[in-house]
Amino acid sequence: MSHIVGIAGGTGGLGRALVDALKNSPHKPIVLARQANPELETQIGVPVLQAPYSDQDAFVKLLEEHKIDTIISTISNYGNSHSTEISIIEAAELSGVTKRYIPSIWSAFDYTLRNTKTLEWTAIFPGVFLDYYTLTRPSYTKRTALALDVDNNAAAIPGDGTYPVYFTHTTDVARYTAALLGLDRWESEKHFVFADQKTWNEVLELAESAKGVKFDVVYDEVEKLRRGEMTLLPGQEAVVRLFYGGDGDEEEAKAAFRKTMAGVAAYMAEGQMVYDGRVLLNEIFPDIKALTVREALIESS
Repeated sequence: MSHIVGIAGGTGGLGRALVDALKNSPHKPIVLARQANPELETQIGVPVLQAPYSDQDAFVKLLEEHKIDTIISTISNYGNSHSTEISIIEAAELSGVTKRYIPSIWSAFDYTLRNTKTLEWTAIFPGVFLDYYTLTRPSYTKRTALALDVDNNAAAIPGDGTYPVYFTHTTDVARYTAALLGLDRWESEKHFVFADQKTWNEVLELAESAKGVKFDVVYDEVEKLRRGEMTLLPGQEAVVRLFYGGDGDEEEAKAAFRKTMAGVAAYMAEGQMVYDGRVLLNEIFPDIKALTVREALIESS
């Protein structure tokens, strides 16, 4: 079964990886963007449509005119994107052709889909994007120094670093997602996927071996993380203002960034990132060979 898939946020990051994967599948991708981009459209060979998210009637009309039966949202989970996500869901519900929805919940939270009466939906949880640590593998996703900063040979490990963490490269998330679209029905509201499982200490060891240097390492205690505090890595300093749009006081932006990322770090350090008993795309599609942490670090260096 093939689908016409609208990718909200498909101009970069995970969205672009999805475009590439869907182009090599039975499905037809269409990028939904805030602005039309004829140059990108020519470059990727996929329609790039200006999506009027704030004009519900116009957006519903766009979905119906292009017969978009599935929407995958990859918009950011920060700032005012929450309201944008809700606008997309509401338009999808009103559309006479849109029947399926995958929200931008890649490692965050869901919105109003549990109350939908018209949409079949599922959320995909890929763990930590392996793109943050690979040394040479191409990626559309901006590097984020989560726990390890491989560009600056530094690490701020949440807790003791001995608990399991799950990793998947965005190109593999995209391949699993494309395969999921081929199923006649989604049996679960949550699908989990991971290419590899490692502790932070194991990833640190691999990164140091790949680069031939010892990292500058600190361990942030769980209680510190629970207070919304964490050690800010050099690579995180560089993205703080971008993370919050470059507005306001830089120290306030850093504090907000720390609070958000400390929550993520505490979640992992407390052992809550557990996939046991979950519905795994790895098991549904065992023929997909995904990039491992060792391959991303050692074999790409």
